[in-house]
Amino acid sequence: MSQHTVAGAVRRKRKGAWGAALVVAVGMGAVAVGPAALAQAKPEAKPEAKPAAKKAVAKTARRTQFPDWRGVWAHVGSLNFDPVTKSGERQDNAPLNAEYKAKYEDYLKARAAGKPKGDIGCLPEGVPRIMRSPYPMEVAITADEVWIPLEFKHEIRRVYTDGRKVPDDVDPTYEGYSTGHWEGDTLVIDTVAIKAGTIDSGGLEHSDALTMHERMRKVNKDTLEDQITLTDPKVFTKPWTVTRQYALHKDWEIKEFVCEENDRNPIDASGQTGVALKK
Repeated sequence: MSQHTVAGAVRRKRKGAWGAALVVAVGMGAVAVGPAALAQAKPEAKPEAKPAAKKAVAKTARRTQFPDWRGVWAHVGSLNFDPVTKSGERQDNAPLNAEYKAKYEDYLKARAAGKPKGDIGCLPEGVPRIMRSPYPMEVAITADEVWIPLEFKHEIRRVYTDGRKVPDDVDPTYEGYSTGHWEGDTLVIDTVAIKAGTIDSGGLEHSDALTMHERMRKVNKDTLEDQITLTDPKVFTKPWTVTRQYALHKDWEIKEFVCEENDRNPIDASGQTGVALKK
């Protein structure tokens, strides 16, 4: 069969029904291939891959309604971690063991002598210390997280409320790792992996074993309350609970705070703070 004959057969087949054999030229000869043969020649279709099974993730029921904590909040009470302590008094009544009680008393004596030791400078204050800051804060609530941005040094606390567990390999940080859940309109927060540091600016120390449990709620339309329980087996003889309150200021805004441009109490090479250097 000539090439013209084959081409004509192909053209006729494109115009007609697929019933007759298609003639294909192979070299100078020809091979007749029917529909059944073509069907057998098609590659076998691979079965569709089943979608990978999704790993079940334990999550708390997704909440859509939340309490209204909008606005700017400022702490009420003294600058000590325990707000019951009178303003101007440096001693907090923490349940310290003998070792850390001696350290705390040494700090108080040095301060009374006008030679306090510095411990923070422009580093983050972290938790729990930032929760007694004289600078204001806000609270932003979403379905999966609660953010607490604080004006002082622009620190931000993130509380994960999506039901996650604390990672096994979490690194200690200034703010720690916080997970939480809602009990009605009370936000319950547990914070772990907190770097060792001080609880307040008065020299009260905590170790890297510190954990913090909080129950945060609105007690009235203008007052936010945070019941804080600190547990530190290296420092305390028992858990220590204090309750701090924050007043709502509707006409305030969070301002920019740059510690490096506002460092009024620098720490020198010997550890003395600017408070002592000015005397």
